[in-house]
Amino acid sequence: MRCLLDKVTARYIMEGMLKLVEGRLVTFTDTELFALHFYQRAHSNNITLFILPQTYTLLKRLNHLSRYSVIIRHFLAATQVSYPARYFKRWTRRLQEYGFTKEDAEVLALATFGTTPNGDLLGMHIVATSDQPMINQWRTCHGEIQKRLSNMQRNLAAPYCHVSLPIVERPEFIRTLR
Repeated sequence: MRCLLDKVTARYIMEGMLKLVEGRLVTFTDTELFALHFYQRAHSNNITLFILPQTYTLLKRLNHLSRYSVIIRHFLAATQVSYPARYFKRWTRRLQEYGFTKEDAEVLALATFGTTPNGDLLGMHIVATSDQPMINQWRTCHGEIQKRLSNMQRNLAAPYCHVSLPIVERPEFIRTLR
């Protein structure tokens, strides 16, 4: 099971981890608690977590700050970076036609046409996000998007013709899908 964390969910996990380390338990927000709980459940349920390239770049820039370095190293060791594969840009443009922002379309396209640096896998099963408007738009347009992807897949070579759309959900509602 593969799950792509959008940048906000990754930030909530990191902020929650920092609060845990600093002993600021009283100041947790619900979204941080939900993100941290999902992060913990993911590892015990064999869900591999992936982050966006932009999240990775930001964390590498912050890694020199002693306050964050241990947490960043721990988080990066527990996640992998998903990189755009072939058809990512085309799929991003098509998703924008359904009303997604460029950033949201890129996250969703990466979940469909994203891979690791060595190209050993393609796509994600889940996108974990707290972006309710993106979730609502995904649910509203899912049928049309699936039809569009199916039409596109007819002209794609393997392995791209076998991609599937991810489930897009808030961390607190993600259950193990086997």
